[in-house]
Amino acid sequence: MRKVFFEENLQKELVVKGGVKVPMLSPDETNYLLNEIRLLRPDDNFVPVGSSAFSTSYHCSFLDTNLEYKRKTFDLINQIFAPYVQKYLNNFEILNANFYVKPPGTGTFQIHQNWHTLPDINDTTVTIWCPLQDTDEINGTLYTVEGSHKLLPFLSGPSWKPYFYDFEDALVNKYLKPIPTKAGEAFIFDDSLIHWSPQNNSSSPRIAIQILCVPSACQPVYFHLDNELNRFELMEVNQEFFVQNTIKDLVPRPQNLKTHGFAENINRLLTEKEFADLLKKMNRIRNKNYSQTDVVEGKSNFWERVLSYLSWEK
Repeated sequence: MRKVFFEENLQKELVVKGGVKVPMLSPDETNYLLNEIRLLRPDDNFVPVGSSAFSTSYHCSFLDTNLEYKRKTFDLINQIFAPYVQKYLNNFEILNANFYVKPPGTGTFQIHQNWHTLPDINDTTVTIWCPLQDTDEINGTLYTVEGSHKLLPFLSGPSWKPYFYDFEDALVNKYLKPIPTKAGEAFIFDDSLIHWSPQNNSSSPRIAIQILCVPSACQPVYFHLDNELNRFELMEVNQEFFVQNTIKDLVPRPQNLKTHGFAENINRLLTEKEFADLLKKMNRIRNKNYSQTDVVEGKSNFWERVLSYLSWEK
């Protein structure tokens, strides 16, 4: 696994648990961001109606259609957080940055893994999640399945079902655990970690910042699923890609992007039992299969590897 953190204890915790909590913003920085967000004018006014197929009941900067707002958001977050990225992370940079605002009484987020954004799917990108007020189970804090990162060489993205689709209720009831977080603290986690957040049941908006960080030396890509050929096309992206596009633009094949090859689609749905067995073997899986990086190529027989994961003795 790539060395993500400078501090060895944080790196070890990331490898075992999939995420670590660290101190980050000062009270002055937190208040500054809260004041600045009040001056921003997204098209949904931070209160999305959730009426269309791709709409949500929470605000996410990436999903908004106001390009000027999205650029201001990126610049504002980058200004404050870039020094912290340099402080904690080993040669990483910010690729995308968003405000997430959950209005009172709504804002449930789907269970998911973050999108893969590197050609080598066994490589590591991380997300910084930083709330601007204390978060807990009442106002919809982040929940994770500890140790669920890097279990399978499956790809996540906007237009296909995750491998845990058939047992999402069980994930909520048995596996997902809350990460209570103070205002200005940050939870930094591997993007393959399964996570979720429930609706905000408080009387105030719950505001958090989400930042995707990638290794500085790597070229980010977007994995577009071609259903007819049952393969992924790897398309070159940058910071501007996330400003110019929303999820509605990405389900059809994006235009005018440089192609970096193709990868076989080996994704499939698992049963809860298969998932539970994988969690029991998670340390062996990571030690055996993710100690070295493997570039995604059609020649690689990932399917046999997946079958070996699922057939190991308990």
